Amino acid sequence: SGQNNAAAQASPEVKLWAVIGVSQPVFQLYEAEKMAVSFVVVNDGQIMADPRVESSHLFINSVEPKDWSNIIINGLRSPYFKALPPGQILSFSYQLGPRYFATPGIYTVRWEGPNFNSPEVTFRVMPRGN
Repeated sequence: SGQNNAAAQASPEVKLWAVIGVSQPVFQLYEAEKMAVSFVVVNDGQIMADPRVESSHLFINSVEPKDWSNIIINGLRSPYFKALPPGQILSFSYQLGPRYFATPGIYTVRWEGPNFNSPEVTFRVMPRGN
């Protein structure tokens, strides 16, 4: 019964995972105007978790946009931003648009929080065709 005691004292872990998505390909001056990046956090644990999204960082080509903290804090509307139940998904999207993806080329985007990291997403912004 010593083992049962040890198990009872171990606190359940917060298990969050995150992904971001971009529809592809993105055409400059056309789709980039309304280009949305979608953000998803999943609570894969047994306990309620605070994803702490307001403390997250977005990196575009390894650089964090200067106004990211304003964007993210202005978007915190769902109660799940503070208390994500086990098995639930928090998802939201932002139109980041042309000021972030101003020139054609390859972009990598990564999102990380205090207790989650998304895999990096790579996509191409293409010049608008004729």
